[in-house]
Amino acid sequence: MKTRLIVSSLALAAATGAASAQEACSTYEIQPGDSLRELAIAIYATEDYRVIHNANRDVIGSNPNLIRVGDILTLPCLDEAGRGPQLPDTEAGRMAAEMAAELVKAAEQRAEKAIAEAEARVAEAEAEAKKASEDAVIAAKAAAKQEIEAARAEGAALIRNADEGGHPEIRDRQLLLITGGNYAPFTDEGLPQRGLYTELVETAFLRAAPEQGYKIQFVNDWSSHLDLLMPTLAFDATFPWSRPNCDAAETLSEADRGRCETYDFSNPFYEVVDSFFALEGSTYVETLSYADFAGTTICRPEGWSMTHMDLVSLYEPVVTLMRPVSPDDCFHAVMDGTADIVAIEAHLAVEAISRLGYQHQIIENPNLAAIKPLNIMIHKDNPDGDAILETLNQGLAIMQQSGEWRDIVSTALRHQMENG
Repeated sequence: MKTRLIVSSLALAAATGAASAQEACSTYEIQPGDSLRELAIAIYATEDYRVIHNANRDVIGSNPNLIRVGDILTLPCLDEAGRGPQLPDTEAGRMAAEMAAELVKAAEQRAEKAIAEAEARVAEAEAEAKKASEDAVIAAKAAAKQEIEAARAEGAALIRNADEGGHPEIRDRQLLLITGGNYAPFTDEGLPQRGLYTELVETAFLRAAPEQGYKIQFVNDWSSHLDLLMPTLAFDATFPWSRPNCDAAETLSEADRGRCETYDFSNPFYEVVDSFFALEGSTYVETLSYADFAGTTICRPEGWSMTHMDLVSLYEPVVTLMRPVSPDDCFHAVMDGTADIVAIEAHLAVEAISRLGYQHQIIENPNLAAIKPLNIMIHKDNPDGDAILETLNQGLAIMQQSGEWRDIVSTALRHQMENG
């Protein structure tokens, strides 16, 4: 009998281990410690594991959280998974994208060769003189990094120049963007590159408009972004925020309708899992129905969109809402019994639960999670708003075409898993 391995969808993932060696359009044998979410991140750079589950229901069954060691899964191709590259519409754009990809590939091959030669020289020196120095390897890696960066910049320039629609014009000034901390792995001044999402935004500017000046400021009172700083146009943009379903305004809360009416949104730079957490042993971590949450007290930090909760009727007076400023207060509320459930993004929950020492006490309900995109928001009254969004969207498209988006995401998630 095969061993049953139950894997919580709360597990953080990075492109490491056995899963990272896999590619789309292949098969994979389940190993101890695997989860569908880890496989989805490693292979498709998204936490949405449904594409793997849907392709393997005859093997896995109806519960994606119950996978068996030794089972063989079919990994759909990128196009089948909806993760294929978005090619430019123009012939010139397609040619530029192909040239950009070839430049990056050639640079990476040269980098691998340079690193291998440097490591061989170090090994030889160790054998002859018993004193190894990593200087040659460090220098080779630094040179390789510079070479790859130059190739990416050259490829980005080719794609920009092939765009027949021209380039957005922003007034000759420095742009000011605002974000907040304590949102690992996405935004925090203590994270590498100040967080995964911050690095994606900065790289988008670098690829689409390398001459554009900008500054990113951290204000950890997230609610002040929308209540005070953005409405006064003190800042040009804020990130990362979820976009409500503005096409169905009648289903939204007043706050989310106001967000749709007041702000414009970039294309999504990343997708996250919004989930529910409760005390271990509680029926709330096992239920398959949102209706079982009726009558509970649900804690969701102030400023966070209520869209996915509104859509499943989790609004007052069906439930009682707590809206503290700090996400930590929600986890404390569950522990002291003043709240039953925390509704929050899974990455942040993993970090907070570990940091607060609530492991194995507060756990996720893996059955009622929802995938949501994270966007950049710009006030509709900003005269440069359309140009800023067009620039950011263009930079995002360049990163996705060249593979740089996946590299940034994989590196950040690997750091998060290794360092907690």
